[in-house]
Amino acid sequence: MIYDVMIIGAGVVGGAVARELSRYDLSVLALEKESDVCCGISKSNTGIIHTPCLVKGPSKKAEYNLKGNLMMDRLCSELGVVLQRPGALVLAYSEEERETLQAYKEQGIRSRKTYGAPDEEYRIIERDELLSLEPNISSAVICALLTPDAGRIIPYELGTALWENAIANGADLLLKSPVQAIVRPEDDGSPWTVRAGEKTYRARFVINAAGHGSEEIGRQAGFTPSVIEKVKGQYLIYRRERDFDVNHILFQVPSKGQGKAGKGILVCKTVYGNLMIGPDARWVGDSDDRGTDKESLEEVLEGARKSIPDISSKGVIKTFAGIRPKPVDGDFIIEASDRFIHLSGIESPGLTSSPALAEEVLALLRKEGLDLVPKHSFREKREPIVREILDLDKEELKRRIELPDHEEEQIVCRCEQVPRKRILDAISRGIRVDSLDGVKRRTRAGQGQCQGNFCGGRVRKLLARELGVPEEEITQRGGQPLGDRISRL
Repeated sequence: MIYDVMIIGAGVVGGAVARELSRYDLSVLALEKESDVCCGISKSNTGIIHTPCLVKGPSKKAEYNLKGNLMMDRLCSELGVVLQRPGALVLAYSEEERETLQAYKEQGIRSRKTYGAPDEEYRIIERDELLSLEPNISSAVICALLTPDAGRIIPYELGTALWENAIANGADLLLKSPVQAIVRPEDDGSPWTVRAGEKTYRARFVINAAGHGSEEIGRQAGFTPSVIEKVKGQYLIYRRERDFDVNHILFQVPSKGQGKAGKGILVCKTVYGNLMIGPDARWVGDSDDRGTDKESLEEVLEGARKSIPDISSKGVIKTFAGIRPKPVDGDFIIEASDRFIHLSGIESPGLTSSPALAEEVLALLRKEGLDLVPKHSFREKREPIVREILDLDKEELKRRIELPDHEEEQIVCRCEQVPRKRILDAISRGIRVDSLDGVKRRTRAGQGQCQGNFCGGRVRKLLARELGVPEEEITQRGGQPLGDRISRL
């Protein structure tokens, strides 16, 4: 079979593209090397919907970040993904940094005017007002830039939702299919040929959304390689219960000379109320090591205390690290030639930009000759997996934990109170889920304080039964050994 369009990579950007393509009368195939969607850059990041104030323009980043920010509310509503907009505060500790806040404010206003977006009320607030918004803020903070358009989501929930919806609308997805070779078309009418695993696939148009692997795939397709550096960032996640609260997304003006490292250590809550701090920034060469280390985590803690002095290691339930591609020239790489769309260096704010990048990819496909005929059967709505967060009392929780296995109301995960029916729903949506982490990302089973020590065996047993495989084939990440590399403080 010759597909109309092939997508390499099943992250958030690839999912946004797949969903847009599934609106049209096209055959679409996606190839992903991992055992699940959104296992790379799309999984291990802050999940922030970025304000244009913090994205330097004019640039592709600035344009697609702003456009994506404006599209995100409708997109999340259609896909049943929780998006919260608590707004962000960029904290300044000196009069010199106040001037930086003013530059950020002007940058946001300018970006909105440049790309025709409605005005937003960006304000520099003084300490008295700041204390009314964030009572636990450090006494060293003198003022802050308030940006109401900043938001937060769970990044892999958005990515999973995009892929589920694309598949429900006819797209095909092959997991555990690493691309090994690409053969250019012999002439204008010939398809591209892609070898993945033991098989060969052909498509008239190809989209490279492979994240960290995109440069090599682009090179094979004939694009000039760019210099992409890898930057590793580490995070700490806390349990929901704590002695203080954080109401906004807290950034810091970067220390002088440290602009490449980002906006200091971020402090915020996740959609589900867990405190999250990080990331640091360490250039790691060609390393793909996503383990955490005590030294880096201590630095993250120290940086977070600059914003909220009460933060300590108490209550940490998980640490994790992500690696992001950082193009040396600082901007997204988006190129098109011979019916091949090459995306590379899609670092932050790639999550925010993803729906706008998908629209740009479709525009490039049109220019390359793809006919886009709307499909009247397209279904834009996708029901959420996590419909409610249970808060059962101890007696009812115990009763439901002890229900027999065939009862859908049985509680599988004690910490997050995840019922069996939620897991059954999550694994019946067109994407094969055969790992504990796959269930964890979709349902929150294993996301709580014990990190799966209680529910891991229960989830493994349920998955094995539903998939008809031995329990020993159900691993933590899918085809990899059990266990995480976690550094405890």
